Amino acid sequence: MQAKIMLLPSSSKGKTLCSYAEELFLEISASFSHSLNTVREKIGEDSIRLFDVPLTQETLDACKKCHAVFLADADCEGSRALYQSMGIPLRLRSFVIPQSLANDAISARQMYLCQATSLEQESLFLAVRQALQFASGQELPFCHVAPTGNSRFQWEAHVKENIKKYPSLSFTALSAADAVRRIIETPYNIGVMLCPPYAGGILESAADSLFPFPGIQYDFCLQEGTGIYAPRLSCDTNAMPEPFGAAYAVAAMLRNSLHMNREAACLEAAIENVLVSGWRTPGMPSPGQATDGSHIIQLICEQLAVAGEFLHKGSGH
Repeated sequence: MQAKIMLLPSSSKGKTLCSYAEELFLEISASFSHSLNTVREKIGEDSIRLFDVPLTQETLDACKKCHAVFLADADCEGSRALYQSMGIPLRLRSFVIPQSLANDAISARQMYLCQATSLEQESLFLAVRQALQFASGQELPFCHVAPTGNSRFQWEAHVKENIKKYPSLSFTALSAADAVRRIIETPYNIGVMLCPPYAGGILESAADSLFPFPGIQYDFCLQEGTGIYAPRLSCDTNAMPEPFGAAYAVAAMLRNSLHMNREAACLEAAIENVLVSGWRTPGMPSPGQATDGSHIIQLICEQLAVAGEFLHKGSGH
């Protein structure tokens, strides 16, 4: 497969994360006989420094010509401009604790917070449809927090109408207070939670306190044409960029935007193998063998090379 991927770093941390992603794309291309080509443009503070705006029209046009975007923007100003300019209706934020990081005190859990980006009716309705489709594809329960005011009844009617397309999907309607309570009390069985723009901050804060591994999380959108994938960046200026979040974001891109399910599964297995072997970055609050991000990416790439060789031999070539 041939694909063109945009790398959008902002500041030195963003550049490091984009370099991690680039290494993974190169290894996936080599190990699985693909051609995943990357290009870079500026966004956020780097773009402001040169062009006085967080996102130029030239960068936006270049993004639209790519199959997917890997976004590493620490200050979020460029991210907001990109989502708005591309008409993104829904941002999905991962909150996942894989089995390899679970212990007696922390259970493995998987939750996605889906935040609508606009209160405009058609954008809200599109957000509902995308969230339902994602929940069904992941085979996860679905719950939602309706907006207040005039939008509420239209939102609820649209959810009820579209949920009919997914008869096996578990479905719950929640108030904002109930949603916070559920995140705190039973975070392991939420699945996919959809909310309007203004509720996202409250629900994210509740989830952040229960998912103690921010370095493995990422945000993404499922925009038709060009998806956007963004590893989570810490607000701590002293924190180092985390390679695991970059790797998980790349895996999500492979599966959702490039439709490379086999390669995505191999990358996720490679990440899991590295974590199970005890490798950790200094910023991860879990005991293990501490090392830097470049070494983590190297270890993941070695796993990918082994998987590619195994699949190559299995195909008889």
